[in-house]
Amino acid sequence: MNTIDIGNKYIHAKSIKDIKDEPAYAIVNNNSGKEISCICYYPSWKRYVMITDSPAVFDVGCLQSIIEFIQSRWGNEAKA
Repeated sequence: MNTIDIGNKYIHAKSIKDIKDEPAYAIVNNNSGKEISCICYYPSWKRYVMITDSPAVFDVGCLQSIIEFIQSRWGNEAKA
């Protein structure tokens, strides 16, 4: 799958299989290679969100990189 540098030394994004015909991305730990969350479209909110399967710890830099990645792909507004 496609690896995407999101400007953070600890994490990167990886394109994964579309979910319900919408693009989805895994957030991956650069050191371990473990997928720690998924960015996908959340129909109830009509927005892209980050979902974790288990507890994950992010510092402000990682969160900012994830926010900027989402905004660069889909902007701030709800998907029409």
